[in-house]
Amino acid sequence: MNSVDFLLTNKHITYEIRTEIKRLGRPIPDLIISKTDDIAEYAEFLSYHRSNESLSADSSYDYFNADNLTNTERNPEVEKKLSDNILEDECLWMCQQAELGPLPNNIFSDKMSRAQLFIRRKNEQGDDCNCDSDQLSPIRDYLSLPLEYDYRFDDNVNLNLSITKVAMNVYERESAVLEGVRWSEPLDLVFKNNFIRDPTLTWQYFASPRGFMRHYPAVQWSKERYDRTYDFRTRTWYTEAITSPKDIVILLDKSGSMEGTRRAMSMQIVNQILDTLNDNDFFNIYTFANTTEPVVSCFSDTLVQANEENLRLFRENLPVYIEKFAANLTLGFEKAFEILENFTTTKTSANCNQAIMIITEGIDYSYNKDFFKTHNEAKKFPVRIFTYQIGADEGDAKELEWIACFNKGWWANITDMGDIREKMLNYLNVMSRPINLNRDNKSDRKYIWSYLHVDLADRRLSNWLWKKYEGIRQRQVFLDHVKRKTFRLGQFFTSSSHMLLQDTHEYEEYEKEINYKYMTTVSLPVYGRREDEIDLIGVAGIDVPLTLFKALIDYQRLGVNGYAFIVTNNGYVLMHPDHRTQFKKILKPTFNRVDIVEVEILDDDNDPRLFGEAIVKLREKLVSQNESGEVSLNVKYSLHDMKRLMLGKRHYFYAPVGPFTLGIVLPDRYGFVKINRSDLPPQKHGYEALLDSNWKAHPDWIYCNSCKNEQQEDKVKKAFAGQENSNLLNSFIYDLDATRWFNSAIDNEEKFIRDYIVHKVFLATYSGLFRWKTLKDITESEHKSFEERNNEAVDEDWYRRAVELNFKNESFYIYSVPFETSGYENNTVITSTKAIFVEKDGMKTPVAVVGLQFNHRAMYRLYNVTTKQCVDQEGKACNYTCESDYLNCFILDNNAYVVLSDDVEFIGRYMGDIRPDIMARLTDESVYTRKRMFDYQAICQKTPPESAGRIRMRIRHHRPSVDNMELDDEPGTYTVELENEVYQSTKDEFLAFEKLAINKTFPTPCDHDMWLYNFNESKNFPYAPFSKVKSKPYVVDRIPNTNLLFLAINGDKPCTKSDAGHKAPEPREILYRTSPHRNVSLPCYIAINNNYTRRMYMGCFNRDEKEYDKVGMIFEMKNCNFSPFLKKNKNHL
Repeated sequence: MNSVDFLLTNKHITYEIRTEIKRLGRPIPDLIISKTDDIAEYAEFLSYHRSNESLSADSSYDYFNADNLTNTERNPEVEKKLSDNILEDECLWMCQQAELGPLPNNIFSDKMSRAQLFIRRKNEQGDDCNCDSDQLSPIRDYLSLPLEYDYRFDDNVNLNLSITKVAMNVYERESAVLEGVRWSEPLDLVFKNNFIRDPTLTWQYFASPRGFMRHYPAVQWSKERYDRTYDFRTRTWYTEAITSPKDIVILLDKSGSMEGTRRAMSMQIVNQILDTLNDNDFFNIYTFANTTEPVVSCFSDTLVQANEENLRLFRENLPVYIEKFAANLTLGFEKAFEILENFTTTKTSANCNQAIMIITEGIDYSYNKDFFKTHNEAKKFPVRIFTYQIGADEGDAKELEWIACFNKGWWANITDMGDIREKMLNYLNVMSRPINLNRDNKSDRKYIWSYLHVDLADRRLSNWLWKKYEGIRQRQVFLDHVKRKTFRLGQFFTSSSHMLLQDTHEYEEYEKEINYKYMTTVSLPVYGRREDEIDLIGVAGIDVPLTLFKALIDYQRLGVNGYAFIVTNNGYVLMHPDHRTQFKKILKPTFNRVDIVEVEILDDDNDPRLFGEAIVKLREKLVSQNESGEVSLNVKYSLHDMKRLMLGKRHYFYAPVGPFTLGIVLPDRYGFVKINRSDLPPQKHGYEALLDSNWKAHPDWIYCNSCKNEQQEDKVKKAFAGQENSNLLNSFIYDLDATRWFNSAIDNEEKFIRDYIVHKVFLATYSGLFRWKTLKDITESEHKSFEERNNEAVDEDWYRRAVELNFKNESFYIYSVPFETSGYENNTVITSTKAIFVEKDGMKTPVAVVGLQFNHRAMYRLYNVTTKQCVDQEGKACNYTCESDYLNCFILDNNAYVVLSDDVEFIGRYMGDIRPDIMARLTDESVYTRKRMFDYQAICQKTPPESAGRIRMRIRHHRPSVDNMELDDEPGTYTVELENEVYQSTKDEFLAFEKLAINKTFPTPCDHDMWLYNFNESKNFPYAPFSKVKSKPYVVDRIPNTNLLFLAINGDKPCTKSDAGHKAPEPREILYRTSPHRNVSLPCYIAINNNYTRRMYMGCFNRDEKEYDKVGMIFEMKNCNFSPFLKKNKNHL
């Protein structure tokens, strides 16, 4: 290889990595923060100067509503009119703001700053503004808005304006909504200005507690029922910006009167509160009557982090308690105050706001008001109390109002399910007050970076999609039964609309794989600056997709088995190549609660979740952000869906990125040796190479900085034609030119095709190039072709594996077959790979991996011929060969999977599944070494508890629909309605349908372990002829220059009972115990044993004297939902 220079020292590459980390740590936080700040500042300015004119529901004012658009088609006439309207609005805003008075401590108080927003954009044309004109705007069509697909948003959008999204349970014509939408209209100016300054920005927001959100750019909201329920006020970026971290104890009345509807409402209130909690909050839930009991028994007398796993556990346990006795509020409050006081200074709490939320029908026992004076007032009210009354008893209302108002909280009377969300959310507004009253000290304001989330997805999306997934399964089972019966009885279809003739159904959209958009969101509180405003008026936010972080990373410099990761202040993974976020194409329920210690697994022999000291210390350094640094660890990691295990030493470098920490990991030895090319192919050669066919570029790497929504290969061509200059692009063009020979004919190509049935040859390089050549086309078993499934070059498992294995021994070839396949299938292929290294001055680095795929039948023929031919050391024919009845022969790979066998059904299976006795001996005699591996991101399909009630099955499809299958009044019959046909079953038929009901499950996070095997490279293999009479039940030998072993087994040797406990690669759920006879749930075990360091980076605003000193008690009562009950009974206070 010409002109190859190496970075000769570890010190050199280490310095470059440190420099790279510092470079990556600055740009995103600074850019996003400044633009989020602009949104917040301008919203604050607009709100302060807003019109006091009220708007009623029947006013003529209207706006673009994301849920109400009926026409989004592009139309030149409509677009021209819209453009004119936008310019007219901007003129109006400019004229209105020209003489506005100053607002201290706000950047848009400066006229020059505002003037920058009104500078005409390049795509806008029109006359200059005339502020003397009194011409009124024409009536506009707010149901039609032209949208155009934009690859940056992967959606149809309109970049000229924002659109309003109103929460589902908020009336879109409510006065507060109309007035808020009106004054926030000019925010379009700052949205568009931000996007012009940085076209990599995605969604920008202003969200109001009133229930409306400005969303830029404008979109049409999804019609999908689940998406329609989106309420930004329960999203982490909103709730964490509008409140400081909080410790909350929820008290749930379980007295005998809380049955039926009251219980359902109380559980709904609890669930709604839980939706507003986040990773930086802590909580617990207790039921109370004549005693207090934790909803989750293992979480007694403690607070637990409000991560998704814990929240999910509480939701599952909510329906368990039994209503009985009378409710003693004092007992509940005593327990709540005790817990909160014990956690005022510990690291396992929020250490900021504290609150008690009580949900009750009323007051059954008398209580002493002095209780709150001694427990709260005497301590300057560290705890707010929020009371939610289910019922309308005026006497109880007076008491519960007093409790809430005296303790600086909020009282709500809830009598209808539809009121729960809005009345519950008032607690966020109350807890926002200390932040708002600190508005003169903006230097204390902290920018919130949310945990990992998916665009628009609710926390319970996984459960929703899983129900749809099981509904599809149930529908298929039902239709298969009906189809078999129809044909068995010789029935005919009398209508083309018969359900068996339908190609579509309403659930089919859930069968498609969803392209989840993973992101974090930066948000800021927006202050209410008017004298009478005590609550925050909203939150400003900008989404930061993970693709933006990934685009800044120079993956080529990291190389194979090198990678970058990001962890949050709680130690959770924001980005990591081993972070598996989906299960059966569905988002995992706790995908954003994966700790860094759960993906970086130390190479030790510890039991599950007994994480080694070295990785725990690294985690502490990542979370604490006290310093940048580097650490080296010996780790184990899996490939090929956790069926193969690799061991190695890795070097970790890390530094802060805003509140997060960025880590860069390099493998030992070759990770510190990089190629520095000093020459490039001539321009002509580059053009010619790009014209070749059958090549792909890594789909996630950035080869072209100016390209938009083109195919990756077109981006490479465009970047080269535009003479863009980057190390990655230059290396890619170099590799593409250097491998042009790949398209040439292969010597003896026909022989390869005829004798070995070679399907494909391929190569991949460190620059992300993937080339392939098809010699003999076959029908592939996968939905996508090999080249479509394997275009990520150095990130493919076969590339990573080849580099690790060949680094130690460059001479051998690595063979593998698909797992659990069948040799009877004619399209089964064997894949062989080999890594290519370049070396200089005793140092070497991988530059490519080459490989080929050939049909399994060809190697099977060769195997049969070879194993039947055998001579001993004296040249005599062997007494026994693999053709003998009592011999079973296998060829195993280095991980103990069968590549070839006498019985083709064994192909791709783990040897221990076939002969556990032999595999146990191979392990005991150190032919293979065994390691226990853990999967801390597993999902188990649990069966929910049986629910009482009638059997009810709902199976829905397009037309005709089986909407309901219900028991009729007559025992033993049911009715299925198919359009206009009504068919009544017999009892036997009903019982048959009952048996068709699938076992319903729900996906639950769990831990798995598996035992994985590696060939022992230090094992010697002396030649030993097999003899049936000898005691050794097998003979094994190494096949030279491969990763394969030949194994011959005495077929007469039976498996023994002792083999039943053989440790296999099959994943098994790990059950944790707190005592020898008591299992404990996974969240409980984690909370008790893996409660590691967290860092609170956001500010703490929990009290402000101005909150109480405004107008004394009248002010306090007004701001805790003071009701007519208390106004009539002032002495009650």
